[in-house]
Amino acid sequence: MVKEDGLDKRAALEQRLRAFEGTSLHDHIKAAEMCLVPNVVILKKFRVLEFVKYTGTQCPVTHLRTYCNKMVEVVYDEKLLIHCFQDSLSDVALTWYMRLDNTKVKKMEGFS
Repeated sequence: MVKEDGLDKRAALEQRLRAFEGTSLHDHIKAAEMCLVPNVVILKKFRVLEFVKYTGTQCPVTHLRTYCNKMVEVVYDEKLLIHCFQDSLSDVALTWYMRLDNTKVKKMEGFS
């Protein structure tokens, strides 16, 4: 039964969120643990470029080549390349990228 003040709804929602997250709502998440590429250095003068977003329906090789061509200025900085790659993705491709395990991402093979 739902009370008029919404307390039961809020408690139910908090319980669902805790179950979904697997932890208390008040646990702190460390930003460094969420980063796919830790310790990336981004210079103040660096600006994020505009990309044609890859959705997973185009040719992935063409997208990677286009990305590296646009990022030619920093093509030898693998951490920055990997960090900025998310800006060139959308839809399913971005979801895939965000689910990558940061402990297993070491470098962009074949682009160094």
